[in-house]
Amino acid sequence: MRVMVMVKASESSEAGKMPDEKLLIDMGNFNEKLVETGIMKAGEGLKPSSQGVRVHFHGSDRTVTDGPFAETKELIAGYWIWEVSSMSEAIDWVRRCPNPMVEDSDIEIRPIFELEDFGDEMTPESREQEANIQKKLQNDAEAEVRRMVHQWTKALEARDYDGLVANYTADSVLYGGIPPYKTVGPQNIRKLWEGCLPQFPEFQSVHHDLTFEVGDDVAFVHGLHQFQTEVADHPAGQSWMRVSICFRKKEGQWRVLHEHVSLPFNPMTNEAWKIKDPAVLDEPSYGTDVCT
Repeated sequence: MRVMVMVKASESSEAGKMPDEKLLIDMGNFNEKLVETGIMKAGEGLKPSSQGVRVHFHGSDRTVTDGPFAETKELIAGYWIWEVSSMSEAIDWVRRCPNPMVEDSDIEIRPIFELEDFGDEMTPESREQEANIQKKLQNDAEAEVRRMVHQWTKALEARDYDGLVANYTADSVLYGGIPPYKTVGPQNIRKLWEGCLPQFPEFQSVHHDLTFEVGDDVAFVHGLHQFQTEVADHPAGQSWMRVSICFRKKEGQWRVLHEHVSLPFNPMTNEAWKIKDPAVLDEPSYGTDVCT
């Protein structure tokens, strides 16, 4: 079974008081034992609530409140995720834990829901979805590449030109969806965006069916992208576009080496073939007389 082990906040942790050298060493030794036995799956300390926020949900409304928060004993200062055989085993390990605070403190243990806990409500489709999510979480390299794609999307929506090319190599090549057919180097790619994005209405950058293949030092991503514009009939939002991205890892950092954006075309008419619905793999009806 998996459990979440929560270190409750105290006056000292909420005040931002850092642990002394002895406590850091003691906690490090304890964590090392947890890792060596295969029990510890994750664990982090949390900064004081003065550096956090709360989001309150009321129907469709969302209200954000800045910390600090008054109920110190109900807050969390750190956590672990453990894989144990029983709650008793988790309790035994917590008993061995050094006191994580300079004053009296509390640690709470809570079981984590597993798929079988949901019974028939968890359909085969939901189980497959959850398995895919867990697989992605376990691949740190893929998670990093996914974060970079997300950062690029947010930069595009914000028209943040520096952010759009922040993760490109010096010799990156873009085969873009707009002329010229090839653009080399982040500064030239930046100028390309500067030329067209100011003409766009408000939009959302949306990806569909992105597939990630991540190796030790090379990664590939492919799927579809669309500008979903507030202006319903704006030309920029009339079709999904095919996108392929090649990443290369150099000196420990993932960077975009090559990017390709395109639309299919009808070779008989030399016209772009718009992708209206990603779920439909339609094609022109060429006719035998046209193809001969």
